[in-house]
Amino acid sequence: MELGPLVSAFVLILVTELGDKTMFAVITLSSRYSKLIVLIGALSALALVTAVGVLIGEVIYQLVPQFWLQIGAATLFLIFGVYTLVTHENGSGEEMKFQKWGGGVATFGMVALMELGDKSQLSVIALSAESGAPLMVFIGTMLAFAIITTIMVLLGEQIRRRVPEKYIRLGSGAIFIIFGLIFMVQAIIS
Repeated sequence: MELGPLVSAFVLILVTELGDKTMFAVITLSSRYSKLIVLIGALSALALVTAVGVLIGEVIYQLVPQFWLQIGAATLFLIFGVYTLVTHENGSGEEMKFQKWGGGVATFGMVALMELGDKSQLSVIALSAESGAPLMVFIGTMLAFAIITTIMVLLGEQIRRRVPEKYIRLGSGAIFIIFGLIFMVQAIIS
C-alpha cells in the first residue's frame, strides 16, 4: 500500500485550508451554533465533495496518459499557488443565507456550496488523477479536513486574532507551488 498519496493529500489540505474561505465560514458558524452540530455538518459536506472529487480524479486517471496528468496537475497547483499569493480571501456574508435552516443544515449547505469547484476539490481531483490511488487521497484529505475543521470549530476567532491572514495565505500559496514543482519535475524525469 503506497502512502505517498495519503500523505500528499493530508499535508496539502491541512496547510492550504487554514486560509480558505470555507474555514472562515466554519469559524463564523461555530460562534453562532453548537460546535458539535457545525463540526458534523462541515465534515459531512467535506466528505461528500471530496468523494465526488476523488471519483472524478479516478476516471481521469483511467483515461489520460500519466505524463499529461502530471503536467496538468503541476500546472494546476502552480496556478493555485500564484492565485493564493496574489488574492485576498476572507469570510463573506454568504453564511447569513443559511441561518434560518439551523446550524447543521446551514453548515452542510454552506460548506458544500463553497467547496464545489474550490481549489481544494480541484486539488483532490488532481491528486487522485495523478496518483491513481483515490482511496488514499480520500483518507488523507478527510484526515486533514477533520483536524483543521475541528481546530476551526474549537478555536474560532482565536486563530484570526493570533495568526495574520497574510501569513496563512503565504504558507498556503507556497505549499501549492511546491507541490506543482514536484509534479512538474516528476513528469519531466519520468
